Amino acid sequence: MEDTRTTETFRRLLFDVLERSRRGDRMSRIVDIVLVCIILANVAASVLDTVPVIHDRYGFALAVFNVFCVVIFVLEYAGRIWTAPEHPALAEMPAWRARIAHAASPMLVLDLIAISPFVIELFFGADIAVVRILRVIRFYRLARYSPALETIVGVIASEWRSLAGAAVLFVGLLLFSGVAMFLAEGKVQPDVLGDVPKAMWWGVVTLSTVGYGDVVPVTLPGKIVAGLTMVLGIVFFALPVGIIATSYLQQLRRRDFVVSFAMVARVPLFNHLDAAVIARLIGLLTARRAAAGEVIITKGEEADAMYFITSGKVEIELPTGPVYLSEGDFFGEMALVDERQRRSATVIAARTCNLLVLSARDFKHLVHANAEIGEAVNEIARQRRKAHRDSNEPDG
Repeated sequence: MEDTRTTETFRRLLFDVLERSRRGDRMSRIVDIVLVCIILANVAASVLDTVPVIHDRYGFALAVFNVFCVVIFVLEYAGRIWTAPEHPALAEMPAWRARIAHAASPMLVLDLIAISPFVIELFFGADIAVVRILRVIRFYRLARYSPALETIVGVIASEWRSLAGAAVLFVGLLLFSGVAMFLAEGKVQPDVLGDVPKAMWWGVVTLSTVGYGDVVPVTLPGKIVAGLTMVLGIVFFALPVGIIATSYLQQLRRRDFVVSFAMVARVPLFNHLDAAVIARLIGLLTARRAAAGEVIITKGEEADAMYFITSGKVEIELPTGPVYLSEGDFFGEMALVDERQRRSATVIAARTCNLLVLSARDFKHLVHANAEIGEAVNEIARQRRKAHRDSNEPDG
């Protein structure tokens, strides 16, 4: 039993480090930086290894370095698979099923593809030059360490059906343009448009609006086909761009909602509320940006809002010394309990901060519409007044 508990504790700690579940964790940041450096160095070495002079002189050293990198990548991949049961989205699954589901996620599939060139080279004896080129796939593992790139990968994975439909449409347009140009100018320019595959090359160049100019229509029917193909190419490429852009915005909104939901749910005043009520609270939040050194709250002023920190750090000036809060923390929540109270401390942005603000006035409107929140607020207010009276009573 003790061994099982120790194993689970270690697995949770490893998950925290690898998956960055605790923002701001120093060990997680160090591991991320080290892995990013290894990825960049490995890709650079793979590119340099294609230069004959460098390959002849340093080929063995580069091969040893590649083996070292692959060992690190395999250990990282194994660690992510092993810690999958700790992932919040997979916590309800049996451990084996959670690991399979996590292994099928886009980023883990990309990790596996990044490792595959070494396996191909080792066990199947593939052409070494080809395998060296395939190693650059590892560069795309950097998407894991960039929220923007990770979001794009998620967008492509979630919209693959729509993108596949767009690809089918492109193939249809390509066939149409190739056949039409073959019929229009196949006999006029047999060397370059004498069969459908040759005409399809012209179709690819024209649909993509690249226009190399190596094949140019010379007849009126050919020019009509070319003009129609150009217009269809512009319309077609707007379709996948629109799909990706729309889904990207949706992913950003969804991610921001999840982050906001987690922060709001941590507030003692709200942590007993159901998801629907918390979602309504999130709808009341407004964004505010505070520059480094800016005073956010001044001691003694009237309390009119509470704040959630989405990025950055703030300093709270207390008689016992400064206290620092960072991403995911909140302050000023008692303003929602009693608007008439005065701020008990000054809060300054230690560095540039992005904040979400919940004003007491907006919160009061929600309280009037939701009796459950009103009862919670009144209870906390009673407890706070009682604690204040107790602290003012003389000893003994």
